Amino acid sequence: MVAQINRDYIQRVAGFKVAGSVNNGLKALEFLKKHPGIDLLILDVYMPKMNGIEMLEEIRRNFDSVDVIFVTAAKEKKVIQRGLQLGAVDYLIKPFTFERICQALEKYKARYELFHTIDGVEQNDLDQLFRAPSASGLPKGIHPLTLEKIRTWIQEHQDAELDLKTIGSTLSVSMVTLRTYLDYLAGQGELEKEIRYGGIGRPSYIYKKSSTTTI
Repeated sequence: MVAQINRDYIQRVAGFKVAGSVNNGLKALEFLKKHPGIDLLILDVYMPKMNGIEMLEEIRRNFDSVDVIFVTAAKEKKVIQRGLQLGAVDYLIKPFTFERICQALEKYKARYELFHTIDGVEQNDLDQLFRAPSASGLPKGIHPLTLEKIRTWIQEHQDAELDLKTIGSTLSVSMVTLRTYLDYLAGQGELEKEIRYGGIGRPSYIYKKSSTTTI
């Protein structure tokens, strides 16, 4: 059941395809041997027959091209430290939100594109890759990759009034999260926020492209 939930999460993020899932470390190693094109492994620490740290040690000896993101309930400092020393690109502690795993996958995609689509790497490219969300100058709860996705969607669509349901469905972002980002853009003057009173019930907020600012 957990594997299916993770599969559903991953396949909602553009650019990712789940090649398979297994329920222990030994089966995972066999899968990697039979499928040499695997780029990324979503790995738990607590697994039968071989735990995630032992498996990652084995991966580093035999599968240098495979990257790993841990998704686990393991909170021990030594375990986390060892996973990072072995090159895990992210570490998610259960329970986590869809937005958090989306951030991990989007950051991994940026890392993948950096090393697979351009010939040379500049310092600014690395700074963008390693910069933590809190170091970007954005308020808590605003991640630069998600913000850029929403900005890009708004820029590519000509409708003055934003269709929140369409944006949320297309970008796999909840309504609560989407409104947080739109409120931030409105606060920056990039969008206009209006209150609309209808019939019986609570009023709704409408977001429009700013008449003075181009995103």
